[in-house]
Amino acid sequence: MDSLPSETRSKLLAAASDLLTKGGPDAVTLRAVGSQAGLSRTAAYRHFKDKDDLLSAVAAENLDYLGEQMRLGAASGVGDRTPLGGALLGYTEGAMARPAHYRLVFGDFQIGNPSRDLENAATACTDYLYTLVSKGQLDGYIVSGDVREITALVWATVHGLVDLTLAGHLREPRTVDGATKMPRLVELALQAVTPSHNR
Repeated sequence: MDSLPSETRSKLLAAASDLLTKGGPDAVTLRAVGSQAGLSRTAAYRHFKDKDDLLSAVAAENLDYLGEQMRLGAASGVGDRTPLGGALLGYTEGAMARPAHYRLVFGDFQIGNPSRDLENAATACTDYLYTLVSKGQLDGYIVSGDVREITALVWATVHGLVDLTLAGHLREPRTVDGATKMPRLVELALQAVTPSHNR
């Protein structure tokens, strides 16, 4: 089977990712991506319908990356950190390592027609968190209750921590430094959903 189309698509996605890092979503145009990839300026048009399709592919790749960071964090077994705590910390580290990509997915820029791949990647991340919360409930370190509500609470809290850190609002001397205190902040966030006998 000829792998040239998938190799070309991979080059285009890498170029789009690089342009996103350097200049945000506005810097990512189909022509600029082709040029950045060392291909013709029209090469991207053969692989992506439009800019939304291209940005959806970049966003889906980023959600896959964040999902992998969560899985690695959950499996890390650092100290007495729970799998959910490890996953959330992995998520924050992944988000802060790639701020432009994080903002593409969760910031003000709106992708007009999210692709099926983007929807699937978002669902996979959310489902993984649901699984970890359910497991935490079974293991007794997460309070009983609606898994979706508990997941929404911890995820929204972690998003807030990442957003405030990336925006420069969580920093000394006004408040704690989000970048250096993130493990402790995630731990504190989880205390809101930890049974009182486990605190």
